[in-house]
Amino acid sequence: MHDIWRAGGPQIDMLSPDIYLPNFNELADRYSRSGNPLFIPESSATVGGAANAFYAIGQRNAIGYSPMGIDQPTRLAGFRPGTGVAPAMPAEVESQPFPKAYRVLAQLSPMILQHQATGTIGAAWLNKGLQMRDLELGGYTVNVNLRRNRRAPDVIPEVGYAMVIASGRDEFWVAGTDVQVTFLPKTPGPPIAGLARVEAGRFENGRWVVTRLLAGDDCVLEYDQAKAAAANQSGSGLRFGEDGPTIQHVKLYRYR
Repeated sequence: MHDIWRAGGPQIDMLSPDIYLPNFNELADRYSRSGNPLFIPESSATVGGAANAFYAIGQRNAIGYSPMGIDQPTRLAGFRPGTGVAPAMPAEVESQPFPKAYRVLAQLSPMILQHQATGTIGAAWLNKGLQMRDLELGGYTVNVNLRRNRRAPDVIPEVGYAMVIASGRDEFWVAGTDVQVTFLPKTPGPPIAGLARVEAGRFENGRWVVTRLLAGDDCVLEYDQAKAAAANQSGSGLRFGEDGPTIQHVKLYRYR
């Protein structure tokens, strides 16, 4: 009915969906077309909701994401009234995935607004049915994949998500949870992208504070260097664990 409403009610500024279905990404895509700005007035506040918010804002330029029952801490643990399932009260509300995601979005808000306007931002929404997504940003194909456990490769996270911002030549900001990220150059020049510098940190009053420099096992994704080189990869990338979302700032260099 989207096209009918847009044609028959042009004075309506926004068609805004409540989304609780598992294919959030598809529904968000359908509503962010034909000039319709995306606003999610009601959805989940679980880890899945965090992934939804990152995708809507980062990939579909959403102007907002409103979780249902944000005043009810049990909803952060996935409880929904009428299900007959006893809720598990979170020990510390601020440590739940959704509040942590919003704290990161708040830190990135000025950058998000800037790059939404220039089209230099993207996001990936992943689960076991959709384990990988490519984003075309900043002259690179940015591959976002569900994080793999090197010791247990068959163990795959239920949900993973990332927001990627191309902030300059060979420079990116990435925030995410349970994903790993690699970069493939798409412009003329050397075919492999290496990690020149990777910083983990946070924004405090708009200032980037580096908490760790990442290298070595923090970044290695493929120890078989011949296999990585055959795919025009360095074997290294960004890793984001289940304790996120966290923010990393990466500068790349290219070589053959």
